Amino acid sequence: MKFGTFHLYSVPPWTTPHAVVRHQFAEILAAERFGLYEVWLAEHSSRTYGFVGNSVAVAASIASATERIRIGTAVTRLPLHHPLRLAEDLAYVDIVSEGRLDWGIGKGYDQLEFATSGVNFEEREERWEETFDAVRHMWTTGRTEFKGQFYDLADGELLPPPLGPIPTYVMVSGSESSVQWAARQLLPFVIGYGPGWDDIPSRLELYAETAEAAGHPRAKIEENLANTWQLRQVHVSDTTPGAIDEYRTGLMWYMDSLANRAMFGFARDPKPYEYFVEHGAITLGSPEKVTEDLLAYNEQTHVNNVICWFSIGGQPHEQVMRALELFGTEVQPKLAGVVTPSLGAAAAART
Repeated sequence: MKFGTFHLYSVPPWTTPHAVVRHQFAEILAAERFGLYEVWLAEHSSRTYGFVGNSVAVAASIASATERIRIGTAVTRLPLHHPLRLAEDLAYVDIVSEGRLDWGIGKGYDQLEFATSGVNFEEREERWEETFDAVRHMWTTGRTEFKGQFYDLADGELLPPPLGPIPTYVMVSGSESSVQWAARQLLPFVIGYGPGWDDIPSRLELYAETAEAAGHPRAKIEENLANTWQLRQVHVSDTTPGAIDEYRTGLMWYMDSLANRAMFGFARDPKPYEYFVEHGAITLGSPEKVTEDLLAYNEQTHVNNVICWFSIGGQPHEQVMRALELFGTEVQPKLAGVVTPSLGAAAAART
């Protein structure tokens, strides 16, 4: 199994945006120090639950300060970015990081964020595909020329070009159409918080079946399924009761912000903290308990890569740092060699 961290940059009332920037950056450096595989960067605007408007800017700062950890965007909101700026800026990060960039893409969902960017929310489906096509076209041809519904770009040389093909991931949540779109494009995907343990295997099978029907080679389908990630809320402490107690305030603040419960697959109506603790989507406990839970999750879902959200809702910085240390030194080493064959690969082989 491989593990990453997730960074949303939330600003609850007990902290400030400046402190959050400093603390999140220190936590990212700690993730590299304790051996985690990747850092994933969210992108939001004008919301206290997440305020980084351009994840590529953060990715550039991380690239210059780290040596090993991979850097993923989760996600770049394609309708809200100019394709030439994206093609250039992502290529720059790819070069500075020496090929450690993963480009996660999505449509965006918050109408306020579209409004503050001056982009018509009703155009998001068309805009996200056009921006994706334009960026990939520029990287492939090395030229800026592109003509679409929203952009008519003159011909010029794309500078700098990326080092090579930048791995691209599609963020999917509860929608099966996103899984199918990723499969037709033959792109690996990152599962958001919505689907539960019982639902995930069917997503993998749907991907395999759709990609196979589109004529893609089985070896590449299986490779992409092995690269599937899912975002999970995780906290590790010295004891399980301690972990449960420590995670409460930040989690409950986040879940109450703009009714984020529904976005992450929880009940829409307000629930007590115990509901979330008992929910299978959250992993809290001692190193031993978290190891057991993640192993069970892997065996049931066949997902081998987990994005751990240690800092949800502005968890205390020192608490997050301690959790990163415990996870990196006592949990991850016990799971590093665990690989569960994909149900999706099996489904592809049967067709």
